[in-house]
Amino acid sequence: MKSLTKVLTLIACISFLASCTTPSSTGEEKSKEQLAEEKTIHDLEKLMEDLPPPSLVPFTLKSVGAGFDKQHINSLENIDNYRSNRDKMALNMGVYASDISYLAAYGHEEDCIDYLKASHEMAEFLGDSAIYNEDDLNEFRGHIASQNEEEISRILGKLFLETSVKMEEDHHLTMAGLALTGSFVEGLYQAVITLETFPDTPENQKLLEPLVKIVLGEEEALLDIIQVLDDLPFDDTIADMITELSILDRLYKGDLQEIEEKMQSDPNFILTRDVMRDITLEVKRIRERITGE
Repeated sequence: MKSLTKVLTLIACISFLASCTTPSSTGEEKSKEQLAEEKTIHDLEKLMEDLPPPSLVPFTLKSVGAGFDKQHINSLENIDNYRSNRDKMALNMGVYASDISYLAAYGHEEDCIDYLKASHEMAEFLGDSAIYNEDDLNEFRGHIASQNEEEISRILGKLFLETSVKMEEDHHLTMAGLALTGSFVEGLYQAVITLETFPDTPENQKLLEPLVKIVLGEEEALLDIIQVLDDLPFDDTIADMITELSILDRLYKGDLQEIEEKMQSDPNFILTRDVMRDITLEVKRIRERITGE
């Protein structure tokens, strides 16, 4: 599923890197730019390796009996709110990439196709091409209906692999970093909002352990995202995301590390909703900054 991680979370990487648009005046300056770009690409590739598959959270939600909830995804009605801010558009294309997996996991084929079409239109709005094939989408419908996760992965890979390759070739690195950030936050949001709203019974506390472990396992990917964003030319959106994700990182090094240690040392440790409260509030706040107007 690693290839699915790359193509889904790069569905939105279709703008340009501002620092690469101005020709360098000297050989020394060009060398610095090339080195900076190579570092960004290296960090992006590491991030794509460390990110969990976008299907991991939604299929885990389904496996523990969590029902489908539209509050877990960003409404397509919000797209118009992002048209005046390209950074925000890229962040939310990453959000929609994770939402596509959520819809597919629960068999909502028509909504899933609508989100794929909308992502294509967002790509065009930002000035890049996206892969869109009606035959592939028709085949995709059948695999959603049959819940064939392997084929869902293959079709989505076929639809967007060329877009991902084009992104790297055309130096769309800023939009790549923002899209990956949006996808990461949306996956975390879908996990923590379920932990918050699931009936808080002893049976459910045990049932939800796999979801808690997914959240605990996101620390490396979080550090990778912060590093990628730090590589990029700063603007208000990137600076804001670095600040917000750094707060999240402090929670991982504090509260979540304590939870993980207790889970490992005490088999009778109870994962109540309260122990995840701070991380839940922070993820919800970051997600609102991304998806809100």
